[in-house]
Amino acid sequence: QWPPTNCKVHTKCSKPRPLQIFTIHGLWPSNHSNPTKPSNCAGSVFERLVCIPPELQTKLKISWPDVESGNDTLFWEKEWNKHGTCSEGMLNQMQYFERSYAMWMSYNITEILKNASIVPHATQTWKYSDIVSPIKTATKRTPLLRCKNDKNTQLLHEVVFCYEYKAKKQIDCNRTAGCRNNVGIRFQ
Repeated sequence: QWPPTNCKVHTKCSKPRPLQIFTIHGLWPSNHSNPTKPSNCAGSVFERLVCIPPELQTKLKISWPDVESGNDTLFWEKEWNKHGTCSEGMLNQMQYFERSYAMWMSYNITEILKNASIVPHATQTWKYSDIVSPIKTATKRTPLLRCKNDKNTQLLHEVVFCYEYKAKKQIDCNRTAGCRNNVGIRFQ
């Protein structure tokens, strides 16, 4: 997710100036890669986080912060309970967070876009393909872009990567839900 968009849309943020890097919003096992598994396991029994080692917590505070309330641990707990528990047959709680961090480290989306001269700007807009193309070149896979509406334009909110069910191999995202192609996308 792009924290400034999240903060603008939700109009509340834990810090006056949100992070200017793409961060993790979540790892969501979904039925797009395994129709027998749901993407939302909120009906699961509520589980507290096991002891996440301090070195992993430090990494997650940068890669997976709660930009709205600032309560990272509660955010991770909610994501685990809502989505992570779907992966319990493949990933235990620790593996879920370690895998999420490893995925985030695989590609620096902020730098990929910066190298393509796509940088935060208050008035500049880009086409969907302008943003997807450099990411696809760098990752060799097609991502999905998600936007939030803002007047007559869209704000880039998330760059989604798709993985096969075991979350080890990245695959093309073949879903169509995301930013609209015919409306300019702002990244500010």
